[in-house]
Amino acid sequence: MDRFFAVLMVVCIVTFTSISDYAVSDEGEASAEKCHVPGWFRVDTDSLGTHFLIGATHCVGSVSIESNIFIDDTLGEFDLGVSIPAVKGDSFSLTVLPMLGLGFDYKAPDGPSAIFPHLFVFMPAGKIFLKSWSIGSFYSVFDEKRSNEFYTRNYATYSLNRTVAVGPQVEAVLGLGDDGKLISLILGARINIGYGENNTLGILYGYDTKKTEEQSGLTGRLSFTRRW
Repeated sequence: MDRFFAVLMVVCIVTFTSISDYAVSDEGEASAEKCHVPGWFRVDTDSLGTHFLIGATHCVGSVSIESNIFIDDTLGEFDLGVSIPAVKGDSFSLTVLPMLGLGFDYKAPDGPSAIFPHLFVFMPAGKIFLKSWSIGSFYSVFDEKRSNEFYTRNYATYSLNRTVAVGPQVEAVLGLGDDGKLISLILGARINIGYGENNTLGILYGYDTKKTEEQSGLTGRLSFTRRW
């Protein structure tokens, strides 16, 4: 009799778990049908190491809320912003995306490490696509001994076909101290390659004009982006 009740209890638990899993799955599928959340994943490898970025777009009425996280070894950053469609034309559009991020260094658990205001500008115009990204790194908010920096990355590509797009790219790093020193200025060429459906491989090959005498100045970046 005890064995019978034990078996009955197991059957009830398994049945309840299955029904619960089905209900959760069904609810999730229904929610996905009501509101699709586009997401993306990118990994970059350059002179500063390998970085992982994951982001998504959440629609609140007619407003597009953009969020993403940045991961670099023990460094983590969370960014939040609003996508603003500034111009919508028949052949091109212009979107401005201001974001504000908060960074942490989890190796040294002392709370936040920096504030990161971003400004993205996107302009698709037929076969031409322009992107501008500027970011301020304000470390002195939490550590007066650390210097702040400004970074900007800008490129324009022309689609040769449905798979390959090429164009110039310019990047710069500027110190925000008393002297406002230009730390790095990279001039280069970019190629974006379609790597299967919703995948893009980005390759930057450039030259840093602020190189030292011991350096060749040749630099670059590999990026892989996945969208869903």
